[in-house]
Amino acid sequence: MFPSLFAFVVLAAYGFFLIFSLVEDVDRMADTVYLNMGFMSERMGQISQNIDALTGTVRDISINLDDLTGTVTAMNSTVLTISGQMSTMPPMLEQMEDISFHIQAMDLSMESLETDIGTMTRSMQTMNTQMAAITSATQHISGNVSGLNQSIGRPMNFMNSMMPW
Repeated sequence: MFPSLFAFVVLAAYGFFLIFSLVEDVDRMADTVYLNMGFMSERMGQISQNIDALTGTVRDISINLDDLTGTVTAMNSTVLTISGQMSTMPPMLEQMEDISFHIQAMDLSMESLETDIGTMTRSMQTMNTQMAAITSATQHISGNVSGLNQSIGRPMNFMNSMMPW
């Protein structure tokens, strides 16, 4: 009877030691994850701010391209008017028609570029929204890990003070 009682006590002590070691490792892991989540959360905020700034810059570029497209269109109209008035000078008229043709091509290129910038602006806005969601989720995870650390850490510190090793 005593040998089985002794074996039970030894196994119970070893089981307590294993559980104690596991909880201590989980506490260390929770502390590490908590620190890393705080650092990552700070960086996500900076990334979100940088994307906001980039979105504003792309929007400004799009507005400037709109102005440039209007200016090129006005230039095209002016060149066509001048070209019509220069019918008495055939060589100059031919050069003006070439210039007019090139300006029309530039106008078409600018409209295409404006469309591409608009698409890029929408993509950046979508990415900005997604980064804000990631930042929020990271902060939520950080809070959960902190709660886990506080709920496990204190009882484990108390148990550590009771253990002889």
